[in-house]
Amino acid sequence: MTTALIYDPIFLEHITPEQHPERPQRLDESMKLLEALDWLKRDDLVQLAPRAATIDELAAVHERQYIQEVEAASKDAARIEATGGRKTQFFATDTYVSAKSYEAALKAAGAPLTAIDALLKGEIKNAYCLVRPPGHHAVAESAMGFCLFNNVAVAARYAIEHHGLERVMIIDYDVHHGNGTQEMFYDDPRVLYFSIHQAPFYPGTGASTELGEGDAVGTTVNVPLPAQTGYHVYEAVFRQVMAPIMDRFDPQLILVSAGFDAHWDDPIGDMFLSTAAFFQLNKIILDNAQQICDGRVIMVQEGGYSISALEAGVATSINQLLGGNAAVDDLGQAPDMNYQLNLDVLIGELRRIHGLKGYRMRHKPKPDIERLRREVKGPEADKK
Repeated sequence: MTTALIYDPIFLEHITPEQHPERPQRLDESMKLLEALDWLKRDDLVQLAPRAATIDELAAVHERQYIQEVEAASKDAARIEATGGRKTQFFATDTYVSAKSYEAALKAAGAPLTAIDALLKGEIKNAYCLVRPPGHHAVAESAMGFCLFNNVAVAARYAIEHHGLERVMIIDYDVHHGNGTQEMFYDDPRVLYFSIHQAPFYPGTGASTELGEGDAVGTTVNVPLPAQTGYHVYEAVFRQVMAPIMDRFDPQLILVSAGFDAHWDDPIGDMFLSTAAFFQLNKIILDNAQQICDGRVIMVQEGGYSISALEAGVATSINQLLGGNAAVDDLGQAPDMNYQLNLDVLIGELRRIHGLKGYRMRHKPKPDIERLRREVKGPEADKK
């Protein structure tokens, strides 16, 4: 089977003000890099055009009145542009719309639905949804944080209600907490939301004590970290907290809110991850997913506002989904951290909060024998 890239040029027609961080060039440059790498001609990478999400599919997580407001705002922007006005109009907080924003947002929400359909039919093995506007800050009744519709939330609800899945996990490593995603599933035990993010930082949510409510207590997992946190902390959290929680929840599908604004080069975030670090974090996700849900992983674009870091993150992730074993990067390693974090205390407290003390993994990722052989014996091992 193949990996799917879900993309549509309509995403470039969601226009934001000049110099706005969430601008069309983010996706345009990412696609140009994939073309330069000649990956769009690969037999094992299929390009799928996203369908538009329906109103009913959006309304599974958003209020219908709000959906109508987004459509009306986009129509107003089209009228203003047609009379010689600006191409982009203020909509809510830090979020703008243009003439094609509603159409782009419908397809951004529909992209992971397209991927889910193909994945559960056995037509693809995994997928990357290269979309904008992003989604994880959008709440039921409002836009927020550059987001119009919550793409990952729409997808999780669709997988449950349309395909009958019982357990879906969302992993969010965007530098910002996905407040909208958390809010939509805070009382739903069928969706496990895991977020690792900078704190204190926008939007101010995502404390480790926010665990869910009712029957869903324990299915919200937040890991707030201080600015300038580097890979060694992320790795420990992924291996000792995220992986066992995934194992215990036993998801049938994993959705990744793939934001690359925790990269050290990002102009908004203040974390110290490199592209190579994202590669290793993805590897932990994919290795565990292979054992738990047969590798059913769909990655959906969120933030990332350094164009160079974003396109590197996109290319690296797609390479990994295809089975590649290398990061695509020319930015290099992150700066050295200038603070000390007691990692043992952090991991111990997180494991205590989430009841992981003494937990033993049921599904253990199998070692990559070929990779280990090369590491032990060196390049000459490939010749034997």
